[in-house]
Amino acid sequence: MSALRRFEQFMEQMVEGSVARIFRSSIQPVEIARRLEKAMESNQTLSVKRVIVPSIYRVFLNPQDFANFQPVRQQIEQELATYLSELAAERNFTMLDLPRVEITEDPAVPRRSIQVVAEMRDAQADRATMTMMMPGERAAGRSSGAFFLLRATNEPQALPIATTTVTIGRGLDNDIILEDTRVSRKHAQLRYRQRRFWLTDLGSTNGTFVNGERISERALRDGDVVSLGGLELIFREG
Repeated sequence: MSALRRFEQFMEQMVEGSVARIFRSSIQPVEIARRLEKAMESNQTLSVKRVIVPSIYRVFLNPQDFANFQPVRQQIEQELATYLSELAAERNFTMLDLPRVEITEDPAVPRRSIQVVAEMRDAQADRATMTMMMPGERAAGRSSGAFFLLRATNEPQALPIATTTVTIGRGLDNDIILEDTRVSRKHAQLRYRQRRFWLTDLGSTNGTFVNGERISERALRDGDVVSLGGLELIFREG
């Protein structure tokens, strides 16, 4: 049974007494669950060995819609957190902490609307490092088919370049996370300008190299071998 179906069954069992008012609301709990799923899918962060997703989710509702959830808000929040944990397991995603869901009110949110902010807490920095990026926002970047090919594992792994500015490093607040001690926390940045991708070293400890030459900044070409402190990636551009 899927995580969503288990959540639906839980909500069906709750339709008693005062809880039934939620199901007369213009917003259904399952709608929130689906929006949380979208937030998780939209905030994947690639690592060498895993796909990391946020563990903190905040749901904002108009005060009138929020009032319908208030009597059982904590129980629904707990079940939504369980749902996200099961969903992550189904899709082989990694959460760095136990998931937490908070439903709150915001007068700026229109009636019958749901807004979600997803955050991934970086334990080292003890601060939120990721906010929700919806597909429409990501589309504003450049979708070129460019990617890095990582050969550090048994099977080469493609790390897609989805936006015009990509940070690379060991820290969890990077767009591409490389969990390797040779890689600095903030190692390099890739930026698209003048119809080319430019790689810039961000003051890394072990240096950034292109085809064996240490660089501070260099325009990349298809097939270039990029070394981040010794960890090699091949730049490919379709």
